[in-house]
Amino acid sequence: MRRHFVIVNDISNVASERELKSFQAGQLSAAGRLLRDCVNSQPSMTTSGETEQNKPDTGWRSLWLSSWALSLSLFGDALIYIVLPVNADLFGISLAWVGVLLAANRIIRTFTYGFVAQLGERIGLKNLCILACCTAILSTAGYGFLHGGWPLLGSRVVWGLSYAGLLLVTFAYAARDRAKTGTRVGVSRAIEQVGPLLALTVGTWLAGIVGPRDVFLYLTVAALITLPMAFILPSKSDDGPPVAPSARPSMFPKPDRFDILIFWMGAGIDGVFTLTIVIMFAQQTSVELAMVSGGLILAARRIAEMVAAPASGAIADKFGVRRPLIASSIFVVAGFVLVGMGWLVSGSLLIVIARGALGTLFPAAVAHFAPAGVLQPLARNQTWRDIGAAAGPLGTGVLIGVFSPEIMHLAIAVIYAISFIWLMMSPIWRCASE
Repeated sequence: MRRHFVIVNDISNVASERELKSFQAGQLSAAGRLLRDCVNSQPSMTTSGETEQNKPDTGWRSLWLSSWALSLSLFGDALIYIVLPVNADLFGISLAWVGVLLAANRIIRTFTYGFVAQLGERIGLKNLCILACCTAILSTAGYGFLHGGWPLLGSRVVWGLSYAGLLLVTFAYAARDRAKTGTRVGVSRAIEQVGPLLALTVGTWLAGIVGPRDVFLYLTVAALITLPMAFILPSKSDDGPPVAPSARPSMFPKPDRFDILIFWMGAGIDGVFTLTIVIMFAQQTSVELAMVSGGLILAARRIAEMVAAPASGAIADKFGVRRPLIASSIFVVAGFVLVGMGWLVSGSLLIVIARGALGTLFPAAVAHFAPAGVLQPLARNQTWRDIGAAAGPLGTGVLIGVFSPEIMHLAIAVIYAISFIWLMMSPIWRCASE
């Protein structure tokens, strides 16, 4: 990939007119051109020593700013999952509305990642980040001001669009340096967990003092810090020259083999595992201990991602993305098999660790194997991840009356293994160089 990066820079700086026309003749998507232009905007290898020295700092600076903007924008979303179910009456909604509101942001993202990516190529990464930060702040304020199901649903939809924009911006900045995409995505994913952890600790403490609705007003004020972060990002001119708008994106883009694999990861971990782990613990212990055990395991997911995400990204950059992806997938399959056989603690730990690593490795792999632009492939991959994460809980709720949780875990292990083997058989997997 380092070689590809050099080729792109050479084309943008020293290619002949014929080579440039040949490069432009490639039928890249507009989102692909956006990421290509972001890469081409980096200083060339022939610039002064001072410019070359500053080039990595500029890339990391943008990534850090956008990642912290995403992390701190998550204040309201993280806390709403804790506050809303036990205070539904204070928000003027029923328990049925609680489920709708908590799922709405993910559902809207499923249909709009492609449209958000298209908006980003038109207005630039900085402007997309500013817009997403503003709408995220409005969404958090809505939790404190609005009352009733439909108004709150509007806030959740706005948040879903905000998260899609912020996530794609961080991925775009992470992919600017293809040789270090794994490390950069891992650092970004680790930073992303800080905001939710603060909301789940300090936020819940503050909610007990000021109330479950007013706490979101305090979080809104705290989230205002994301705006200066977005405003000091590089201007749109650094993204490259304007590009023609791409074709209308599809709500359900055709998945490739990476997308199918991440679909089953979302369906298995966010669906089968998350919904049934407490049930399986309750079959072996008391209900109270089962809830504590399940809560600890699910809380460990965020901590695991803070540790495993940057570590797996650094390993991917040093040894290639395929080896850690294979190892993490083996962990996932082994974890599902162990849980299905009744070894709940050991199996859960493997799943949690692998999930933390795969959150980095999937975007890094998509960027690694993308022939040119990466924004649209990343958007498509996240779309199918969210489809799996939404379909998993729904399917689990229907099938749990027919199959035991153990059988469902074993079935997911088999399906995931087959999907991964199918990915490894693809020409791009076998032929792409590390």
